[in-house]
Amino acid sequence: MIIIGEKLNGSIPAVAKAIASRDAQLIKERAKLQADAGADFLDVCASVEEEEEIETLRWMIEQVQEVTDTPICVDSPSAKSCIGALPFCKRPGLLNSVSLEGDKIDTIFPLIADTNWECVALLCDNEGIPDSVERRMKVFHGIMEKAREYGIDPSRLHIDPLVVTLSTDETALQVFAKCCRLIKEEYPDIHITSGLSNISYGLPVRKNINQAFMVLAMNAGMDSAIVDPTNKNMIGMIYATTALLGKDEFCLNYIKEFQEKKETGVDINELTKDMIPEMKDVFLATQHGKNKEIGSLVQSALAAGCDPVDVLNDGMIGAMAVVGDHFKKEIIFVPQMLSAARAMKEGVEVLKPHLATGGAGSAGKMILGTVAGDLHDIGKNLVGMMIESAGFEVIDLGVDVPIEVFIKEIEEHPDVTIVGLSALLTTTMPSLRNTVAALNNAPFRSRIKIMVGGAPISQAFADEIGADAYTADAAEAADKAKELAKAGTGSVPVSRTAVIKSIAGEDGSVTAGAERVEAERFKTESVGAESVGAESVGAERVEAETENVLSQLAGIKFTGVSPAVSGIPYKENMDAVKEKFTNYWKHRNIGRPLMCVIARKPEMEAFSDGTPVEGGYLDQICQGKYYNMPEELKWKDMEDKYQNPEQIVDRYRYFCETHDFLGESFPNLNVDFGPGSLAAYLGSDIGFKEDTVWFKPCLDSWDGVSRFKFDPENEWYKKHIKLVTRCRELAGDDFYVDMPDLMENIDVLASLRGAQEILFDMLDEPETIGERIGEITNLYYDYYNRFYDVIKDEKGGNAYTVFQIWGPGRTVKLQCDFSAMMSPDDFRQYIQPSLKAQADQADYVLYHLDGPAAIKHLDALMEIEGIDALQWTSGDAGPDGTLPDWDVIYDKAIAAGKSIWVKVYSGNFEDWIKNVDRLVQKYGSHSLFLLFPEMSRRQADTLLQYAEEHWKDVPGTFYVR
Repeated sequence: MIIIGEKLNGSIPAVAKAIASRDAQLIKERAKLQADAGADFLDVCASVEEEEEIETLRWMIEQVQEVTDTPICVDSPSAKSCIGALPFCKRPGLLNSVSLEGDKIDTIFPLIADTNWECVALLCDNEGIPDSVERRMKVFHGIMEKAREYGIDPSRLHIDPLVVTLSTDETALQVFAKCCRLIKEEYPDIHITSGLSNISYGLPVRKNINQAFMVLAMNAGMDSAIVDPTNKNMIGMIYATTALLGKDEFCLNYIKEFQEKKETGVDINELTKDMIPEMKDVFLATQHGKNKEIGSLVQSALAAGCDPVDVLNDGMIGAMAVVGDHFKKEIIFVPQMLSAARAMKEGVEVLKPHLATGGAGSAGKMILGTVAGDLHDIGKNLVGMMIESAGFEVIDLGVDVPIEVFIKEIEEHPDVTIVGLSALLTTTMPSLRNTVAALNNAPFRSRIKIMVGGAPISQAFADEIGADAYTADAAEAADKAKELAKAGTGSVPVSRTAVIKSIAGEDGSVTAGAERVEAERFKTESVGAESVGAESVGAERVEAETENVLSQLAGIKFTGVSPAVSGIPYKENMDAVKEKFTNYWKHRNIGRPLMCVIARKPEMEAFSDGTPVEGGYLDQICQGKYYNMPEELKWKDMEDKYQNPEQIVDRYRYFCETHDFLGESFPNLNVDFGPGSLAAYLGSDIGFKEDTVWFKPCLDSWDGVSRFKFDPENEWYKKHIKLVTRCRELAGDDFYVDMPDLMENIDVLASLRGAQEILFDMLDEPETIGERIGEITNLYYDYYNRFYDVIKDEKGGNAYTVFQIWGPGRTVKLQCDFSAMMSPDDFRQYIQPSLKAQADQADYVLYHLDGPAAIKHLDALMEIEGIDALQWTSGDAGPDGTLPDWDVIYDKAIAAGKSIWVKVYSGNFEDWIKNVDRLVQKYGSHSLFLLFPEMSRRQADTLLQYAEEHWKDVPGTFYVR
């Protein structure tokens, strides 16, 4: 099969943008990616006005030829442009295209007659695409007459019989296939090609149609296609079909392409060739996590005369270096890495008495802990194990560690040289900042290095808060610790914020003279020289306006009484919203995309500076940061916040009365006990925090644990169902009460047992884990149904937690956050069947894909037919869903026939519109839901007006040639 790569076409928004800005990097990357994937030709199409097309093609071809010598397919509807671009190509390629329309064929054929250029020929004429096999064959014979006239051999032609859209003509395949057979009968050496994705336009799950068409068309004789060579499913189908048609002798090409390929790791045989057998056994036991065997193997190595220091350094630390290398290359995953670290820990316990007199040195001493407010420990534990494996002594302070405990431990251990701080939540980033600030100001700062890490942390944030080092994963942390230990202590990094604070008085006022000038210089550099004065004036004006509005509102007091409007009084057009959601789930929404737009009422503007809040109004609702909150509505304690239905409903009424629900937003009250409440119903205790909820592990092992089953007497279930029922009574018809986030599959097991222990269980007791996941899967709807019966509306629909979605039936969100630590094979074995079973029992399913580490499971997820929509989150503090970084995710979702749910928050208001505009133009308006941050009413009206004018009934360009 001849593969013509399709990813350099100006009709693709990303390519069009690169052409407009002359972004050579994008063009080169796409060219190399396709060439490396095995493309025989690279289609280069400018899709610009004819007067600038030749110059644009020249530029594109030059970029492509800088990174690959794969032949170019010059693609343009203009014969003039095709001819004009030929001289820029370093070697003959493919010209796309000629037909019997106008004088194209008589213009192009004479010029390529005596060359090695090949040519695509379309079976159409001045009357368009013929509607029958007979008429298309008549056009074909006309093209072949011209080929004979100009001496062009049939083997240089790629005939495109032209496939029409199946949804408008059910004979599309039959006509195409019959043309293929007739052409091949007459000219066996001729090539037959197609832009195959045209057949599926307008249909759901287009990849199914495209792949089936590819197989049938190849069977009819098609041997060339314009496709994405990086699409593994499609390319796999091509190789398999070629083999099945007997065109791949002994299946050698298929075997070469698909035999198991993994990135090459360290050569273990080479690394251990000089070791005696006993030492090699220790090495391999460590590498493969044989924690039950390693103790005796260490003893055997010592008995064989191995030096204890060598057993530690060469046998175990050497093995852990290999483990780190394999983890970075995704040859192994978190469970295997943890298992290896556990094995080394067991081996070190056996070795310790011998090391005490064996002269072994330490790489250094390190203090490690998760900052206050954060109870996540799996990442911190893994870092600790890897750093211990690198030869360090680690003092692990655990989780939720106050600043004063870090300071006390550092003071009590003067030989500590490195302090590692972890934070996994965006909400605990301020705690990390404060901890680093406290350490930076401590007397011992000159003797320590500060390392930080965790999902929301970045190098930029680490620099900003004054940390010495940031690492993205545990393997890198071990390498960085060794680096820091070797470098020793040095100057303390100080952020600009710290400098400004250091020259400020205790009351925050900046001192005079040179110090004031220095502070102003920092301020000018950070906000722009021209804006400093304006900022001051603006602040005074806002303050004055605020005082004016406050005086007007002085007599207003929250009444707690809803307006006298029937049915969802805070939303006037709920019937229209429901209709749009119903169409969204079916991937055929009409008009503009669904848009969740919640705006502050004008009288509330005095209490907001208009700064976008990440997460938008969701943060306001979940964390209770309502503007100008009356004193009587403020939380008294955590029980009041999470379990007092009267207070919860009154607060939400206040929010509704001070905000407008526009677009497809609607009033819906979140009554979560925290994501994963099912764990509490099965025995875990709940720890309520201001900004999050923790489920405390309750199972030390699986021994004696009975089968999970519905327990109507569980304390937390009774409290939760009672809370939801009461909130539903108090809400009446004024707003929805959401379905709580019960969570599912292995995430619940991790709450019951602890994430680290579940990772070990996957290796030690895989059958138990499989059985327990099955129990959770079966149990999920036992609880879901009871909440659903309380919250469902009159038509059986329900809203689901903070995702701001509604469905006209049983509507759920599914997810598996734990999958970020799983291999693709384990995900398919344990999680995919569970998600399929749960999706089959629901009417409408949104899948919550959380974080880059979970993307590797996207193909497996898209195979689940019961998933209707995909909601992508890049992780705490990650870039929002509108950025081009994530198109690879949306491409697969839309190709699989799913709708997409996108959270918008990057940049300012103008950026929101610009970023969303790109998404709408690419993916269309029919399968898109957009969640915007809270905004002013003026911004909301502007946004919705723009959407009506520019985003209405947009078909999108994705997969359309």
